[in-house]
Amino acid sequence: MTREVRLTAEWALWGKPSHTRDDYNILECSRGKFDHDDFGKIITRYSPGTPTDLPQVTVSWVGGIETPYLGLAIQEWSDRRDRLGRPIADTRYFCVPYGQIADGPVSYEGLYDAFDGHALPVDGPLGVNVPVLDREAIADRADRTAMSAAALLLTDEQVCVVRGEATTMRERLRFLDTVAALLPYGLRARLTVSTWTDSSAEHRIKLSFAKHTRDGAYSVTWGADDGVAARRDIAGRYLELLQALSAEEVVTRLAEQTEPLSFRDAQHRAPALLDDYGRTTALMPARWSSTQVGDFLNACGDCLERERYEELGGLLAKLNPVAARLTDDERRRYREIIRVERLLGEHPKLSRSLETHLYDTALAIGYGPVLTAGAVERITEDTGGLRRPLVNAMLRMTVEFDALVMLLPLCSDNERKMDILRTLQTGDLVRVAAREPFDPPIVQLVYRELVIRGGDSAEDPAIAPALRKHDYLAAAIGAVHPDDGEIRFAWFKSLLVAAYGRSFGRAELAEVLRFPLPPESAGLVAAAVDLYGSGARNVVMSAFCEFLEQARLTPKTLNHVVGHLLPPPVPDPQPLNPQPLNRQPLNPQPAGPQSVRPLDGLNPAPSPRPHPRPRRGLLARFQSLGREREDDSRRRDRMIPTVGWVLIASVLLMVAVALVFLFTGL
Repeated sequence: MTREVRLTAEWALWGKPSHTRDDYNILECSRGKFDHDDFGKIITRYSPGTPTDLPQVTVSWVGGIETPYLGLAIQEWSDRRDRLGRPIADTRYFCVPYGQIADGPVSYEGLYDAFDGHALPVDGPLGVNVPVLDREAIADRADRTAMSAAALLLTDEQVCVVRGEATTMRERLRFLDTVAALLPYGLRARLTVSTWTDSSAEHRIKLSFAKHTRDGAYSVTWGADDGVAARRDIAGRYLELLQALSAEEVVTRLAEQTEPLSFRDAQHRAPALLDDYGRTTALMPARWSSTQVGDFLNACGDCLERERYEELGGLLAKLNPVAARLTDDERRRYREIIRVERLLGEHPKLSRSLETHLYDTALAIGYGPVLTAGAVERITEDTGGLRRPLVNAMLRMTVEFDALVMLLPLCSDNERKMDILRTLQTGDLVRVAAREPFDPPIVQLVYRELVIRGGDSAEDPAIAPALRKHDYLAAAIGAVHPDDGEIRFAWFKSLLVAAYGRSFGRAELAEVLRFPLPPESAGLVAAAVDLYGSGARNVVMSAFCEFLEQARLTPKTLNHVVGHLLPPPVPDPQPLNPQPLNRQPLNPQPAGPQSVRPLDGLNPAPSPRPHPRPRRGLLARFQSLGREREDDSRRRDRMIPTVGWVLIASVLLMVAVALVFLFTGL
C-alpha cells in the first residue's frame, strides 16, 4: 500500500468577474496566514506570463528559509468572458507549509493530482492526502537532458527547456519533477518551476518550458545533449557526478536531504552528497601534472589571439579539473599569466557558452576556490573594469560576503540582484543594506525581501535581532529617502511589522527606544509609537529615564530634572457638596484631571523633602503611574453618582414646592 501524507493548504482564486473590464485580481481566498493582499502579491510575483495553451502548472515558494511555504498554481480557461468578449483564465493557487511536504517527501505531480480535483472556493483550509515520492519511477526518467538541466540550475541562473511544444502538460510536469529529484530535496524551498512560460515576459521562474530562451538564461533542448559536460564550472562537475552513480542511488540520496536549502548552499552541499568516495579527485587527468598549467594557460591566450576557438574549448576542458588541486603559491603564479594573456578580458567574437567556459576556468585556477574582496579588486584592476559576463562568472563561484557586497551593484538588473539577495541568510541580508556607502537600489531590494520574509506575523525570527544590530537600517533608509519623511515612516513601520508582527507591545517599543538614538531614527521612533498606539508616552518616558540614570546623578537631582518633563498638577474641582470629601490624598500633592499635554497621564515627581523616602527606580515609578491613575479615576467615579443624586433630589424638591403653591392658590 502506497504511503500518503496529509497536507493542509491555504488557497486563493485568481481571475476576474464576467462581462467587466476589471483587471485580474483575487476573487476568493482562505482566511489564514495569508490574506487577500498577500495572495495577490504571491501570484503576480510568480506569474509565468500569458500562455495560450492551458492548463499549465507553476510551483513556487514564499516565506523565509526557516519557515518556507510551497505553492502550486493551476492556470486554466474558465467558461466566462469579459466585457470585450475575451476568455477569462482562472488560477487556482494552493499553499502548503514546506515541513508537511518534506515529511513525505512528495512530488510535484502528486501535489497537482491532489489539488486538481478541488474547485474553489471551499470553506476554510483545504485538506488533501498526497502519496509519497516514487523514487524508482523518477529514477527511470532521469535521462541526460534532465541531468543537464539539474546541473545548470546549480549555477543559480534561469534554465529554459526549448523545443518541447509537442509534449503534454503532464509530461512537462514529470520532467520538472525529475530535474528537482536530481538536486537536494530541500532546494525545493527555493526552486520555482513551470510547465510553460512566456519568453517575452519578465518572470522569476528558475526552470520552465518555453518557446525561446530568455536573455541571460541557459537553454536545454528537449531530448538532446546540450554539451553541459564540456563546461568546467559547477555545472560540468555536477553532471559528471550525476553520471558516476546510478540514477536510483542519486534520487534516493538526494530525497533524504529535506532541510530547506538556498541555491548558494546547494552549490556546496549537492556535489558533496554525491562525492562520498572522492570521485572528484579522479577527474584530474593522469597524463600531465599541475606544473603544466602555465603552458596550457599560455596556449589559451594564443588560441584567443589566433581565433582558434575549437582548440580553446579542448584546452579549457583539460585545465579545469586541475583547479581544485592547486596551491596558493601556484595560483599566484598563474594569475600573472591570466592577466598577461587577457583571459578575463573582453572577447567579442567568442560565443556566449565558450566565454562562460573561459571565465569559469580562469577564475577557478587563478582565484579559487573562494573569491575574496581582494581578488575582486585585483580582477577589476587587471581587466580595467568588470563586464556583466565576468561578474556573472564571479558570482557563480563561492564568494565571501565582502566580495559579494562589491559585486552586487555591478549586476545587470534588479532581478539578478534580487535572486542573489534571496539566497542570503537574514543577518547577511541586513548587513548588505547597512554597508556604507549605501546603495539605494540594494537597500530597496533588501527592504522588500525583509517585508516578504517577515509578513504580518514576524515569520522570520532572525529579522528583529538583525535589524536591532544595525539600528533598524535608519541611516540606510535615510540615505535612500533623505527628503521624504512619509516614505521613511512607512518603510520603518513595515520593517517593524516584519520583525515583531502586528502585536507590537511595550517590550517591543522599549526595544526600539534605545537612547541615545541616532539622528536618522526620528521616523523609526514615530513608526514605533504609531504601532504601539495609546499609552506610548509612558514607555517613551521610561526609556528616557533609564537613559538619564546613566548620568549618575543623586536621587534629588534626578527627580528634579525629570520633574521638568512632566505636566504640572491640576487641583481637583470643588465638589458641589459644601462638605469636603474625607479622604487621604494618594500623592503628596493633590491629584486630579490633567490638561492634555505631550506627556499627559504622567504624574509629576514629588517635591524634595527634608527626609526623602527610599528611592525607587524611575522606570518602576513610571510603570506604576497607570495603576495610580486608575485609583484616582475610581474615586472620581464614586463622586459622580453622589453629586448626581444630590442634583436630582434638589430638582424633585423644587417641583414639589411648586405643586404645593399651585394647589394652595387654587
